[in-house]
Amino acid sequence: MCALRAAGATFQQIADQTTSKFGRERLPNSWGPRHAHKDVKAVLDKMYKEMYLDMRGYQQIQVQRYEGLIRTHWPLAMKGNKGSGELVLKAMKDENKLLGLDSPQRVDIRVQQLDSRIEKLMEELTTGPEGEVAGHLGAGDGREEDSIVEGTARHL
Repeated sequence: MCALRAAGATFQQIADQTTSKFGRERLPNSWGPRHAHKDVKAVLDKMYKEMYLDMRGYQQIQVQRYEGLIRTHWPLAMKGNKGSGELVLKAMKDENKLLGLDSPQRVDIRVQQLDSRIEKLMEELTTGPEGEVAGHLGAGDGREEDSIVEGTARHL
């Protein structure tokens, strides 16, 4: 069933092929696409669980390797051995990455998007029809521009 799904078969097609292969009498009375979906999901869940456990085992082996390197080179690094210090730092960095301990970098793009929108709106205002708004912008103490920007920001 999973091979059929991987090949792009719909759950109805999988149900039909299963019925053809095993016969209606050997399947539940209500056999259909919902059962096929449930069976495919159960097989995939089992596969993912096994892969996860395999990956966790490999991860533990890697952690033990990193820890061994760190334990061996730590005393030398603390005595100022540059090579050992670099090796310890790299092992620690790689171990942190493996274990997901590095904090993700946060980037706030909202400010950039807002700045871009404000610039676009300001450009539209300054090149508006008959120059009505354009004549008022940049000709005073900036309060008009501030109120326009604030009003625009509230609507974004």
